Amino acid sequence: MHQSTTNDNTLLRLLAGGDQHAYRIIFERYWDPVYSTALLLTKSPAMAEDVAQDVFTMVWEKRASMAAVEKLEGFLFVAARNTIYTRLRKLASGKAYRDYLLHCFDENGAQTAAQQTEFREMEKTVLQAIRQLPPQQQKAFQLSRFEGMRHEDIAVTMGVSRITIKSYIVQAIATLRKALANYPSGALITLWALSFIG
Repeated sequence: MHQSTTNDNTLLRLLAGGDQHAYRIIFERYWDPVYSTALLLTKSPAMAEDVAQDVFTMVWEKRASMAAVEKLEGFLFVAARNTIYTRLRKLASGKAYRDYLLHCFDENGAQTAAQQTEFREMEKTVLQAIRQLPPQQQKAFQLSRFEGMRHEDIAVTMGVSRITIKSYIVQAIATLRKALANYPSGALITLWALSFIG
């Protein structure tokens, strides 16, 4: 990881004020180092990508408190490491979690009427949240999640860098997580998020 601490601290102060440009600079500067660190620790490109995405989603979600971070490089390394540990713990308890999810469905795998209603409400909430995203974020997210386009292809279509597309999508996911925070059914949200947000 690189760049001067002073410059990072200035960016963090701007980020704490909600400056999306400052966030994008941080994202572009540190995505590859965070991903590389995660890849080194996990040996899995897919998990490393997920970890990096989680770290930068957290940075955006907690932006108001980021000005207190003294060394961004160390902060991101610790965040990546903690995210990996959390994911590994979840994998270790995977069977218990799958058993819990099965209780949300009948023996045929069907949802109850109440769960179907909640799912429809959740879909409506997400679609509404997507419509409220800034135009570039909205377009990148829709091309990725609805059209199934790769980040590289979206970058060409929108005339921006691949890392900028990643930044847009991470910020969109952070917004959607916030929109879904009021739903009590964690299992359904998890299933829906895996099939859609991924």
